[in-house]
Amino acid sequence: MTTQRRPPPFTISTEAAFSEGGVWVIGARLRFHQGASGKPRSALLGEAKTALMTELIREALRGRAHGANAIRVRLDAGGRVNEFSFDDRVPNVDLFG
Repeated sequence: MTTQRRPPPFTISTEAAFSEGGVWVIGARLRFHQGASGKPRSALLGEAKTALMTELIREALRGRAHGANAIRVRLDAGGRVNEFSFDDRVPNVDLFG
C-alpha cells in the first residue's frame, strides 16, 4: 500500500537581508489555507511551528554564514506580528495567541 503525501495545509515564506550594523533581518509569513486539514488543531499548530522553526533556523544560519552579528525576526502569523531576536537559543514565542 502506498501512502500519498499531501502538501501541508499552510504556507511559509521567508526573506532576509542585512540592515544597519550587520543585523540579519528575517521576514517570515505563515498562512493557513482555507479549509485546512481535518487534523486536530493542536496537531496542525505543532506541524506549522516545526516547519516555521526549520525555516527560521535555515535563514539564521545563512545570515551567520554571511557575517551577521545579530539576527532579528519579524513574523507575521495571520494578523499577529511578532518581532524577536534569534541568537544562540530558540525563542519561545507564542505564535498563535
